[in-house]
Amino acid sequence: MKTLVVYYSFEGNTEYAAKIIAQKLGADLLQLKAGNEPPSGLGKYLIGGRAALKGEKAILYRINKHPEDYDVVIIGGPVWAGTLPPALREFMIQHPFERKRTALFACSASGNASRMLDRLKTMLAGNEILGELSLKSPLKHKDKCTARIEEFCDGLLGAFSMSEEAAVERAGAAAEDVVKEVENELASIVTAELKKRK
Repeated sequence: MKTLVVYYSFEGNTEYAAKIIAQKLGADLLQLKAGNEPPSGLGKYLIGGRAALKGEKAILYRINKHPEDYDVVIIGGPVWAGTLPPALREFMIQHPFERKRTALFACSASGNASRMLDRLKTMLAGNEILGELSLKSPLKHKDKCTARIEEFCDGLLGAFSMSEEAAVERAGAAAEDVVKEVENELASIVTAELKKRK
């Protein structure tokens, strides 16, 4: 199953999580970068937070991997002012996709990313969301966060195999329906021919 981890990271927390997820799942990585990043430190909170709240546009650098080429797309980023950072929001707008298996992860200082994850889920309507993960400052809490990331990945691997089994079952049921339709059609043709000959 071809998997892509798309992430935006400002201070390295999301990058830390994204790399573990990609390694555990054998996924490709796509790091989003913007040309209009806020300054680090206090500027991130003032300028970056304001940009996130106002939904300001990010100027994204060109990407070399595209969600439509993958079966599963895992999306992650930091929480800015309770919502998505502009770079991640802009990616979602520029590269919409549907009917994909997806999963979400977010990093924050509080460990509560529910508003951001809800916003991402709204933007991903039409996709199957297999799981979500909220992490508290992974670079400060590596052991605990790494264990949670690994659990998240194990859950996704289980969901992948269940999804594949379900897809095989659906394909088998569809094939049986086609066979029945063909058998019924052939029976109708044979019956009609026999009536003509009598």
